[in-house]
Amino acid sequence: MSISIIIPAYNAADTITDCLLSVAAQSHRAYEILVIDDCSDDDTADIASKLGAVVIRCENRGGPAKARNIGAETATGEIILFLDSDVIVPHDLLKSISCIFDSRPEIAAVQTLYSPECTADNIVSVYQNLYYHYALVHVKEESVAIFATWCVAVRKKDFDVVGGFNTKIPEPTVEDEELGYSLVDSGRSIFLAKDIMVVHLAAYTLCQFTRRRFRMAEAQAKSGWRSIRERLLKRYINLRETGTHHSRWVVLSILFVLFAGSSMLAFLTGAILGLSLWSWLPASALVAIFLSLLCHVNFFRCAVSYFGLKVLPGFILLCLIDMAILGWGVIMGSVLFLSGKHY
Repeated sequence: MSISIIIPAYNAADTITDCLLSVAAQSHRAYEILVIDDCSDDDTADIASKLGAVVIRCENRGGPAKARNIGAETATGEIILFLDSDVIVPHDLLKSISCIFDSRPEIAAVQTLYSPECTADNIVSVYQNLYYHYALVHVKEESVAIFATWCVAVRKKDFDVVGGFNTKIPEPTVEDEELGYSLVDSGRSIFLAKDIMVVHLAAYTLCQFTRRRFRMAEAQAKSGWRSIRERLLKRYINLRETGTHHSRWVVLSILFVLFAGSSMLAFLTGAILGLSLWSWLPASALVAIFLSLLCHVNFFRCAVSYFGLKVLPGFILLCLIDMAILGWGVIMGSVLFLSGKHY
C-alpha cells in the first residue's frame, strides 16, 4: 500500500532534520515525502531538500490547512500521512499503519498518540505534552472522531470526498478537528491506534503556552458556534461519550475556575465599595478551585506515575492557569463569533 507523507513546515529548521531522519529510518519505505514550505524565512526548505524530501514552496503564507491541501493535491499515494515537522516517529510507523489499513478496509483514517514523555525538560512543556497524551489514551472508544495532525493517516479517496481542510482557518487550531468531524459525520471511521506513539520535539515557555491555549480555545468556541448541535453540544461539551478527546470533566473544571475568578472579582469590588455582605465569596472561590482540581485527579495520578511527586505542585498550578486560559478563550471566541467574526 503506497503512503504519501505530507509535512507542512514553517520555520522548522530546528526540528525538520530529526523528523525526516526518523521517516528515512522506516522499515516500510514511504512512497513519497512532500514538505510543504509555508514561506519560511529560515533554512527549512534547503534542509528538507538535502534530506531527500520533495519540497513544495507556497507562494503566500496560508497556514497549515492550506499547506496540507496543497500537499494532498500533489500526493499520489493511496494513503496520506499528515505529519508535523516537530515530531519523531517510531521506525515501524509506516508498516503498522499499512497493516491496519490492509486488515480493516472499513477504516478511513488512523490516529496516533503523543508519547507521554517529550524531549523538553521544563515543566510547561512536560505538562502540555502529557495533557495531550492523557486526553487520547483515556478515550474509551476504538472508533473515534479525533483527527490530530501531529501524525494521522487517511485514505486519499476519503480525504478528497470531505473536501480536505477548511482553509478559512489560517492558524494551527481546529482545522484538523473539523476534518475529523466531517469524516465521522459522513459515515466514515477513524481508528485510534493507542500503541503507535510519536515523540513531540516542541518546547514551550509559559508565554508561548498561554498564547497557544488561548488561541485554541478561541477557535474551538467559534467552531462550536458554527455548528451548535454537531460540534458545540456533541463534540465539545460532550455530555455523552462521542469519541472525542474533549472531556466533560475539563468543561466542568473550566466552569469552576471561571466561578472562582468571578467570586474573587466580586469580593474585591465589594471590598472597595465597603459592602461586607460579600465576605463569603473567598471561601466559595476556594471551594470552586478545589472542585476544579478534583476534576483532574486521574490526570495528576498519571503525571505522578510517569514523573514522580516532584511534578505535582507545578502540574496543579499549570492546570489552574490552563483552565482559566481556556475559559477566557472560550468567552472571547464566543464574543467574536457573535460580533460576526466566525473564523
